[in-house]
This record gives sequence, C-alpha cells and structure tokens, in this order.
Amino acid sequence: MELSAGQIRSLILDEHAMLRDLLEDIQESFADAEARTPGSVDRLTGRMRRFYEALLKHITHEETVLRPVVAEADAWGAARVEKMDEEHRVQRAAVRALSALTFTSDLDAELRRVRDFARAIGKDMDAEERECLSEEVLRDDVIVIDTFTG
Repeated sequence: MELSAGQIRSLILDEHAMLRDLLEDIQESFADAEARTPGSVDRLTGRMRRFYEALLKHITHEETVLRPVVAEADAWGAARVEKMDEEHRVQRAAVRALSALTFTSDLDAELRRVRDFARAIGKDMDAEERECLSEEVLRDDVIVIDTFTG
C-alpha cells in the first residue's frame, strides 16, 4: 500500500514527537548527572541508547518513505534531499561518536557534547518540519496548470 504525502507527513511528525519525548527524558537526566547523583550516569546512558536507536531507525525510515516524496514534491526537491542526506550523515557520525562516551574521564565535557547534540537534533527537526514536512511541500492534492488560459 502506497502512503499519501499527508500520511507520510503525519507519520514522520509522530516520530518527531516521540524523539522529542526521548530528548526530554535525556534533558531531565542532565541535572542528576551533573550533581553526580548515584546511578544517574547509568540512567542517562540508558536513555541515550534508547534515543540513538530510535533516531537511527527514524533516519532510515525517512530515507525510505520521506526522501522519494520530497524529491518529487517541487522544483526544490533535489536540494531538500541533498540537505536531508547531509544532515543524516552528520547525525549518524555524531551517534557513533557519542555512543563511545564513557562518562568517566571528563563528565562535564561529555555532558556538554550530549547536550549540544540534543539541541542540534531539536533544531534539525524544527527545520525539517518547516522545509520538508509543511503542507505547502507535502500535498495530497494534485496541482494542474491550465495550459489553455495559463
């Protein structure tokens, strides 16, 4: 079954909401980790792992479902796809790097890296929603130009 542009938009926006919830869980863990509350780093690490897994699954889903629709949406489709591909490449690299953090050597610096990544992901989702997921870009209706009257 092929999904309509509106269904794809709705699906991806739902995934963004779920990712934002997971980011909120991570944000809540920062204060405890910064205060060196016992067990807080393990909780943060578990939440980060869940977020990374969900993000990577989401990226793959976007590339499978959203990418082809955005590419054909309008004259800027190719540019949007190029930007999406670059953001996904950067996000995958960041997940690989952050997954290797041990939170043992310099906890404050490592927490800053995670916090910066979380902010960047939030901004990327906001931009994607404006640039790729708006109803002006992903439309269910077909626009036909009247070739007789213009």
